[in-house]
Amino acid sequence: MEMGLEPPSNMPQSFNDCIQDLGGSEIKIIIQKFLQVTDLMSQQNRLSISLKQIKSTFLNEDEERMLNAKRQMAVAFVEPCLSVSTVNLAKWNIGSSLSYIINGDYSKVLKNNRDSLKPNAVVQIWLFRVQPNLQLGFALIKVIDGKNSQVID
Repeated sequence: MEMGLEPPSNMPQSFNDCIQDLGGSEIKIIIQKFLQVTDLMSQQNRLSISLKQIKSTFLNEDEERMLNAKRQMAVAFVEPCLSVSTVNLAKWNIGSSLSYIINGDYSKVLKNNRDSLKPNAVVQIWLFRVQPNLQLGFALIKVIDGKNSQVID
């Protein structure tokens, strides 16, 4: 995916520490994207992850099978403010392409982070696995602010 931005090689330490506190491991970046208006509308209650833009596969066979059967799974979600919530992961057809969708309590994530998540902000979505069952988890990290394009440390 070419956005004219080089993603940092490492996750910010505060997020890494939060994931470690949850028992998380196998941390890897999934996507870096611009937030769209639809990603920020509480009525839509979803964050889309286009399959075309994913940096690497991240689901195991059972998880993929579950999502392909139009079911969803609960996942841990580290918010930009470092709160941890539970959201759902699903797979939807949007237009002519497939996307993974984070929904469920995603509108709560928007409310908790309303001062920092803005249209055109650049965010990264990182994956991690939580012991003992290697349950899927995600972290949403803002890299560049949408309002004035300032890099966020």
